[in-house]
Amino acid sequence: MSEHVTSDDSDLPAPAESIPGARTARTGKPPIRLIYVPGLGDRMPPLVHLQREALRTWRALGVRTTMFRVRWSSDASFEERLDRLDALVEQFEQRGERVALMGASAGAGAVLAEYARRRSIVAVVIIAGKFLEPEDIIKPVLERNAPFAQSLSAVPKLLEELGPDDRAKILSLRSARDGVVDDEDTLLEGAVNETMRVVGHVIAIGYALMFRARRVVRFLREVVTD
Repeated sequence: MSEHVTSDDSDLPAPAESIPGARTARTGKPPIRLIYVPGLGDRMPPLVHLQREALRTWRALGVRTTMFRVRWSSDASFEERLDRLDALVEQFEQRGERVALMGASAGAGAVLAEYARRRSIVAVVIIAGKFLEPEDIIKPVLERNAPFAQSLSAVPKLLEELGPDDRAKILSLRSARDGVVDDEDTLLEGAVNETMRVVGHVIAIGYALMFRARRVVRFLREVVTD
């Protein structure tokens, strides 16, 4: 296992836009669309707003971003929300965009599950991911967030379908000490695992969105040009 130290629920794509100065516009290559899936905080408007504002800054790097909220505390099943995410990915692909996924915390399980389902996804990024070991989560959290509980049971089996080449297209960003998710759980065998020089779960997510954008975009471009 390698490691290096280092909008509303947008279920429907926005109208196609051009990005002045973007690299994709200059080269004529298909644009990269990064769909971001937040964690359990997707029910909290202030947290959603902050994450969306951070993602807006990625446009300057030539990447188009969209947020998809699983709505972890809803009555929908994980499979139903995964179907909705899959439909969103398909719509962007039909527009000629190369789709990558990025998930934070519980959102990591959703993007990994979708990647196992649709291998046309060019790359996956997970931030402080929690996609294993449901016994580490207290029962009230699992009861309030049924899709999350279901994901923790489903994703480990789906990961078995990902071979070395698939896993090489996954970047896992983690904090030096998470404090919420067991540190070992944020590692994914065969992926590019990188430890950020920050401490804390929420801090790691914010830091990655604000200060690791260039690293993520570089990873996406390296993968799609391989």
